[in-house]
Amino acid sequence: MKLGRTLILLWVASLALFTATGIAALATPDFMSGVPGLTIRFFLGYCGIIVVAQVFSAMHAIRALFNDLSTQKPVSLRVLLR
Repeated sequence: MKLGRTLILLWVASLALFTATGIAALATPDFMSGVPGLTIRFFLGYCGIIVVAQVFSAMHAIRALFNDLSTQKPVSLRVLLR
């Protein structure tokens, strides 16, 4: 299976968010102890996945917009006013 650049970036960003969640858990051990702490960790990890997915979909949409704008031929003013 060939990994694309976007998939690799997505993987790296997800790992960065998961490690940030782990560092937050280690920095505040009294707050992140027990079942409530585990719930908070899973919630932060899930939020990280959502953020990464939204960023990559927005980047894809912006890239598609720029490609559409750059490949369009110039249209005369007369055609635009019809």
